[in-house]
Amino acid sequence: MKPRIIVIVGPTASGKSGLAIELAKKYNGEILCVDSRTVYVGMDVGTAKPVGRVEGLEGKERVGKGGKGIVGASGRSPSLPLQVEDIPHWGIDLIEPNQEYNGALFKEYAEKVITDIVSRGKLPILVGGTGLWMDIVVDNLESPEVEPDLVLRAELEKRSVEDLFSEYENLDPDGALVIDKKNKRRLVRALEVCKKTGRPFSALRQKGESSYDALWLGIEVEKNVLKARIDHRVDEMIEQGLVNEVINLNKKFGCDVYSMSGIGYQEFCNYLRRGERPLALSEINDITEQIKIHTRQYAKRQMTWFKRNERINWVMGLDEAKILVEKFI
Repeated sequence: MKPRIIVIVGPTASGKSGLAIELAKKYNGEILCVDSRTVYVGMDVGTAKPVGRVEGLEGKERVGKGGKGIVGASGRSPSLPLQVEDIPHWGIDLIEPNQEYNGALFKEYAEKVITDIVSRGKLPILVGGTGLWMDIVVDNLESPEVEPDLVLRAELEKRSVEDLFSEYENLDPDGALVIDKKNKRRLVRALEVCKKTGRPFSALRQKGESSYDALWLGIEVEKNVLKARIDHRVDEMIEQGLVNEVINLNKKFGCDVYSMSGIGYQEFCNYLRRGERPLALSEINDITEQIKIHTRQYAKRQMTWFKRNERINWVMGLDEAKILVEKFI
């Protein structure tokens, strides 16, 4: 029999993490965070990482978002989970922000973690909003094997993200619905595959046989409620020190590494590239509004991706989720 796993998806700020923790407490579970941003060490506030502790590493405890003694910066091994409300959280702080990483590498890590959780008689609960990575792990999704074309990439890199997205939209309309139109690296790769194969990038991804028996849960939130939650989360990030986090990361790694292209980082980086002068309060307020807008747009793309998955059981909260989990296990 295939191992049973719970998969929790939904847009950012929908309450996925809270639901995952409650289900883990009730059904003896451990959580695997499937997120393309929380894998980076030191990127804490802008990725809304959970706050917890690490057992066995005295003095290397995570004390809070934007606080001192961040776990990743303390040299924590990714083999040790972050304990949040006494629930192990895997998949956090795996690599440095200047290291290359992708969904295929995360899949290798995730398979080992899931096997380990199951071997200890626990229930793996996968939670995250990165739809592609979740599909790669759960559905054994394989991306097309197209060798990099360095000449073509160099030509594409010279163009603006707006120009790249416009061409990609013509070549792959379905893929354009869910791709991050401001992420130059992803646009370049998608266009590279389209041009080299003559086929849409989104149509080339193939599902293999899944190794898991998965119950998919999706959190459904009313649009106005989600908007308010997103705005509140962004305001909290600013209060918790997002500005200083970006400034410090920029000093250490620069703003051109891929990890810094995420929402919350790219907006501040656009200002930091203009010089070393301190950001004025009015500029911080402007950037904050940009982050809110971009986050709401991202949430819409997330829902576009997830709504195409007919296996997802959409729930409004814990009570509905427990009914489905009880039947499943």
